[in-house]
Amino acid sequence: MSALLVGVLLLPLLASLSALLAGSRHPRLVGRLGAAAAGVGLVSAFLIAVHVAVHSSVSATLRSADGDLIAQIGANRLSALLLVLVYGVSMVAQVFAQRYLACDSRSWWFTAGTGLLTAASAGLMTSGTLIGLAVSWTLAGTALCLLLATYWELPAARDGVLRTAAAFLLGDLALWLGVGLLTVRWGNISLFDLSPERFQQSSPTLLAATALIVVAALSRSAQIPFHRWLPATLAAPTPVSALLHAGVVNAGGVLLVRLSPIVSGSAIAMGLAFTAGTLSVLYGGIVMLIKTDIKGSLVYSTMAQMGFMILTCGLGLSAAAVFHLVGHGFYKATLFLSSGSAIAKRRQKAARPPAPKLTPAQWPAIQFTAMLLPAATLYAASSVVHLPSGEHGSAHVLMVFTWATAAAALTGWLARNPSVRQVLTGAVALFGAAIGYVALVGAVTGFLAPDLPPVTILPTSTLGIVAVAVILGAVALLRQAPPDGWAGRLQRAIYAKTFVAGHIPATRPSQLPTTQLTGALQ
Repeated sequence: MSALLVGVLLLPLLASLSALLAGSRHPRLVGRLGAAAAGVGLVSAFLIAVHVAVHSSVSATLRSADGDLIAQIGANRLSALLLVLVYGVSMVAQVFAQRYLACDSRSWWFTAGTGLLTAASAGLMTSGTLIGLAVSWTLAGTALCLLLATYWELPAARDGVLRTAAAFLLGDLALWLGVGLLTVRWGNISLFDLSPERFQQSSPTLLAATALIVVAALSRSAQIPFHRWLPATLAAPTPVSALLHAGVVNAGGVLLVRLSPIVSGSAIAMGLAFTAGTLSVLYGGIVMLIKTDIKGSLVYSTMAQMGFMILTCGLGLSAAAVFHLVGHGFYKATLFLSSGSAIAKRRQKAARPPAPKLTPAQWPAIQFTAMLLPAATLYAASSVVHLPSGEHGSAHVLMVFTWATAAAALTGWLARNPSVRQVLTGAVALFGAAIGYVALVGAVTGFLAPDLPPVTILPTSTLGIVAVAVILGAVALLRQAPPDGWAGRLQRAIYAKTFVAGHIPATRPSQLPTTQLTGALQ
């Protein structure tokens, strides 16, 4: 099984090398080879997941003659699940690109870059040493920048590459500085035998290293204040956008989860992650609602979703972060690859009859019902389907996120159909969905529990969950606010401010020579 793990990491590299050597002459062949390599990797990841679930973890280690650790890769339950995400998204994106980039002279570039990105991302999930994790981190960022440069001749593409490279450079410098500080103090740290007790002694070195690790995670996941590179990447081909939004931005959460025994010992680092994630949820969620273009709305949706992932890491709820990033990865890949058909769906939605005008008494009743009914169904579902012990914190924050999503959906449903019959229909549908969701949360968190890195839970985590509930509930209600009254005025004021804040200026055109400018004016 160790040989299979090594082969999983090398296979996409071989596909990438083949694309570089023969891609321009046989682009369709190397494209199929890249998709096949990702497909074999996905099957292998499933086999590894079954093995680690039934037996034990898999590892391959390289040591010096003195017994010092040089390099290590391994797969436990956490790594296996993340490998399924990496190869699943890579395979879907490359299969889609077979038609999307057909007859495109740069299709081989996409295959080569995707192979490198897949291998680096797989290395990030399976690396057993801190230095190896940092190497994979930097390679993944480099591969993404190369993919964003697929159409380098476009000014918007160049602008996106430069913004992304600048943000990644800052994040990588922060990570390598943090890795350097930790390596000087503790040597080449093995990530498979970390314990929080080893890093609980507060010291300036540890505080600086943990803060730098959080900064690196914020940069890669497009969190405030490193959020402006993500909207600048819209000129990339749609398969590249799927890889970015479904995979690369998740790296920040993966970094914080895998290094949680180190980071969770610092209240400053955890507070920084929670604050930045919460602000990104609020900012990204609001900007997402006012964006009129499909991909632009998806970009800020990703920012908000990653904010939720980062804030759960800041609360020490690793299971919730992993569950969310895996679910978001597959869901967002689907949304980006189907963004063309989303235009037709929006036209159908716009063609529907307008919603009936609600009376002053109906609107508060709808809001109250939409807030209470999802909470009641989730509570009932969690009573029927019992969650694994030890994961209640993660389960609760996931329930909060689900409650806010269901409240927003139910508000829109009842606003168009304000009747008791629709309330009963919504209650039945919500209860069935809640049973399935709670069962899924229990299955995934129970699967991950034995191999999640140990983490120190902060005493303030309950207050953090309450704060998240208030923020998500406010955004959900504000989205469905009626145009009249103070809520409507607040919505319009926020719309104007957010529209300006969410605008990313285009690349400045090169200045025309004076003679050309004079001729144009004449």
